Amino acid sequence: MGEDNATRNDFSGAASTVVQAGVISGDVHVHVRELVGGVPRQLPPNVREFVGRREKLDELNAVLGSGEDRTSPRIALITGTAGVGKTALAVHWSHEVSSFFPDGILYADLHGYGPEDLEVGAEAVLASFLRALGVRGDDVPDDGAERAARYRTLLAERRVLVVLDNARSEAQVRPLIPASPSAAVVVTSRQTLTGLIVDLGVEVLHLDVLSPGDATSLLRTALGARADREPDAVTELIRHSAGLPLALRVLVGLVRSRGALPLADLVDALADERDRLDVFDTGGDVHTQVRAVFSWSYQHLTPDGARMFRLLGLFPGHGVDRFSAAALVGVAPQTAARLLAGLLRAHLVVEDGAGRFGMHDLLRAYAAELVGEHEPVVTQLAATDRVYDYYLHTADAADRLVTPARLRVPLDGTPRPGPRFAGRDEALRWLSEERDTIATLFVLPDRVFDARRWQLAYTMRGFYFLAKLWDDSVRAHEAALSATQRLGDLRAEATTRNNLGVALLERGRADEAEEHYVEASRLYEQVGDARGMSNALVNRAWIAYYRGDHEDALRDHLKALDSYRASGAELNAAITLRGVALVEGDLGRFEDAVAHLAEAMVVFRRLESDLDAAMGENCLGEVHLLAGRSDLALTAFGRAVELAARCGSSYEEARASAGTARASADPTARAAAFARALELYEALGAPEADRVREEAARA
Repeated sequence: MGEDNATRNDFSGAASTVVQAGVISGDVHVHVRELVGGVPRQLPPNVREFVGRREKLDELNAVLGSGEDRTSPRIALITGTAGVGKTALAVHWSHEVSSFFPDGILYADLHGYGPEDLEVGAEAVLASFLRALGVRGDDVPDDGAERAARYRTLLAERRVLVVLDNARSEAQVRPLIPASPSAAVVVTSRQTLTGLIVDLGVEVLHLDVLSPGDATSLLRTALGARADREPDAVTELIRHSAGLPLALRVLVGLVRSRGALPLADLVDALADERDRLDVFDTGGDVHTQVRAVFSWSYQHLTPDGARMFRLLGLFPGHGVDRFSAAALVGVAPQTAARLLAGLLRAHLVVEDGAGRFGMHDLLRAYAAELVGEHEPVVTQLAATDRVYDYYLHTADAADRLVTPARLRVPLDGTPRPGPRFAGRDEALRWLSEERDTIATLFVLPDRVFDARRWQLAYTMRGFYFLAKLWDDSVRAHEAALSATQRLGDLRAEATTRNNLGVALLERGRADEAEEHYVEASRLYEQVGDARGMSNALVNRAWIAYYRGDHEDALRDHLKALDSYRASGAELNAAITLRGVALVEGDLGRFEDAVAHLAEAMVVFRRLESDLDAAMGENCLGEVHLLAGRSDLALTAFGRAVELAARCGSSYEEARASAGTARASADPTARAAAFARALELYEALGAPEADRVREEAARA
């Protein structure tokens, strides 16, 4: 054999020189001469303008070029969704390393997925490979097992690469695996062929869509100066194609076939997601039609799996877990998990994180087409209805842990199975993860969701307040306000206006906020809701405070406080006391402020309202700071930091850190506190960051 195993199987560096020298000197050619029919070189042509994938090429080198001693062949399985470039990668890599396989390269398209049911069985491929290896047609055994044995015998100790493209099942592949450790095998499939992984120790390389950088390189390489002249259009083409190599190559073909077509015109044609797949329909070879290529994966799903895939085209967000998928399809979560696992094996979804699944935009468009074709409108509406119920009631369960003492409203719809939150941290994590999906629910067009639309905004207000997601809150409550007006529900409209005003005021839009507070007060009075009227009055007091009308703000706060106490609204009264104290501090009435805060803190602690307590301690620290009592201020800010961490409020922690810096006499401690406050404010995108940055620079 000449060179040892380590040298013969390393595809990098100086080893290539050694191998090529071995070939030239003849110590490898001994096997080539033994092949009666010559050396088979069956690879298809290399992919034109292949770009990127360097990391995956290196992985293939590592897997198939390892120098470790082995007793079995090296096998790599390239998996990924339709059109992601599995064949292109396998063929390109095989061409790159072809000189390392002097005894031949065998290639077979197993047609596991295609326009017709043309799946090629292992026996037929074995016959073809045997003929390529020099066995005359009449000498090819009739029995499949005999063919496999003859095949393994011929490849014993030979340096051969076997490329098995487009496999659907393990049964197609197993008989085609040589026994010799000197052989290497590359398999491509849309399925994760678990049986091969278990039985043969196959190394799996999952292929994803191209990165924006690689996608840009592909278009620039293919289109040259045109891509350089329209960089914005190139960015949009990549976005609309979801980075899918097949889609990008179709776009290249369209541009080349239409001469002077501006790239911007192609972008315009792709703008509507409902028609996007039509643009990618080349009208010729079905292998280059994105919709057709997707269909070959879809048609092999089980009926339940196909229904799950279709309904995912309705899902308002971009990722599901087993609970949201179960609500969508109307099955138990464990069933949904099984169906998602099937779609994952078929690479029709990707797992974005632990137990969360999504799909790229072109697959979503295809699923949406299918659901429109195969599911009645009533079925589609029922699926979305279940999803709305799931998010509304699960958000309520989370909010009961995040803001446990807040007033609840009755919720429409039916609770669906969901996660069981062990505590506030898990509830906050779920709200954060599902934030984007929940945002899409507010803008669903069907009016059947209107009652749940405003209830969802009301339910989310605590999380939005805690996380200071004021833009999210404004958008949610604006959609909710329109819903209440369509419903003609005056109390719901008043409540929504109140909450919308809070978000607008925090965004510096005081005049708009005041308009909503005034109208909310009028509506509350119309429906006879005294507590609601007090809520609106307190909010108007804050308008006066931010405008510098402290006496007016104090008057309205005290008036609302009397109303809350009279109605037994204990938490509202304590929150209002905190507001009273803040105004009193600015007016120099420090002892009154401290006394009112002490009264409020008793309620916050008893009700375990940690966020309100953190806000109270921060207010107390600021009052002490105004009064020149730095030591007491530092103590209050320290308690605020602890409470903020407990309830998950980065904003209140930032506020406490900034207060600590202002109260501290130690330059080192002051600098550290300012740095922490700035870090938190910047992460939140809070305007307070600018003030803290200036203060830190002066300090």
